[in-house]
Amino acid sequence: MENQPIRILRKAIDGIVLIKLKDGKEYRGRLKEIDVYMNLVLEGAEELEDGKPTSKFGEVLIRGNNILYIKPDLSQIIWES
Repeated sequence: MENQPIRILRKAIDGIVLIKLKDGKEYRGRLKEIDVYMNLVLEGAEELEDGKPTSKFGEVLIRGNNILYIKPDLSQIIWES
């Protein structure tokens, strides 16, 4: 059985997510891909500082071992049992 965090993130694909890295950097963008190691690809990503965009990127790859947390927009996720 698939564990809950990966299941939630798979439902969040094509939705906006906020990513905080262990070094304190934050990124926001549309989640395009995720794997079992929590490596992910964001499209239309922007780097945030104090909640405000400082840099914009077309697409970024973030390694799962650098992630402190991932916050999906739960209002965009369709829940099924």
